Amino acid sequence: MYFRRVFVGLNLELLDLNSEEFIPRIARCLVERGIEIAAAQRGELHLCAVIDGLDLTQIPATPLQVSAFGGILSERLDLLADDAREAGLDSETSLLGGVAWKELLQQADEWSANLIVLGAGSQLSSLGPTALRVLRSAKCPVLIQRPEARSPESEASDDEVEPPHVLIVDDLSDTSGERLMAIVGSGLWRDAKCWLTHVVEPGRWSEAWQSGISADDLARRQVARIESARLKLHEHLAPTDHRTMNYGILTHVADGDFSATLRRLIDEWQIDLLVCGRGSQMDAVLPHVPCSVLSFPNP
Repeated sequence: MYFRRVFVGLNLELLDLNSEEFIPRIARCLVERGIEIAAAQRGELHLCAVIDGLDLTQIPATPLQVSAFGGILSERLDLLADDAREAGLDSETSLLGGVAWKELLQQADEWSANLIVLGAGSQLSSLGPTALRVLRSAKCPVLIQRPEARSPESEASDDEVEPPHVLIVDDLSDTSGERLMAIVGSGLWRDAKCWLTHVVEPGRWSEAWQSGISADDLARRQVARIESARLKLHEHLAPTDHRTMNYGILTHVADGDFSATLRRLIDEWQIDLLVCGRGSQMDAVLPHVPCSVLSFPNP
């Protein structure tokens, strides 16, 4: 899987009306990230902004004012697209109206995007509703980028700059192995410190007791599951080019509740980017992660 067709969803409205910037800083950072990813694969870029649910019953705006507002957003889109073209990328733009997450999904699908890039929203401790809805429904991988996260292209040669920290969650399925191949093969995180992790949740004593399993047998089974997971992680890592990465990839099998353990690892290792699949377990974690997220759809 390669990220050659990168679709960037943008909020181009200035929240600070006193700002001297014409283009919101977060939007510019997202486009720079999209350019970086697409350029690494010699790909294309699509920049899309949505005027999300403009309610004329609440905002005393005339059609002329709405048209002028759309013209400002179009100008911002064009300027950002010019930056992409100066970087040598084919770039197109679209300005839509409607429900943001629905319009973004439809446009990305029609354009056959390989990757959707979005901002995390204004909340520091949670992902915004638009980002979450796109992430859960998109047919392609989705990168939710936080502005404070370090870039995967940090200057590793600079001793004062800590490389980005990436946590790759492996559920031991074949799909996880494919995700890992995509991450390593893209070359985008070559300078990062990466952990390949699986969380083994403990067996439930109440269920074991009803099945006639002793506490010792339950403990032995847990040890066996942990060792099996460790072997599977190495099996997924073996066919990749992980040795070309500056810091390699460390494998780690954790034992505990999935959500709590994952949050603890993100905090302890100061993770900048969480790479994961989708499903009920991740749905419970993702709304509250404090880092960027790269989520892959299930087959």
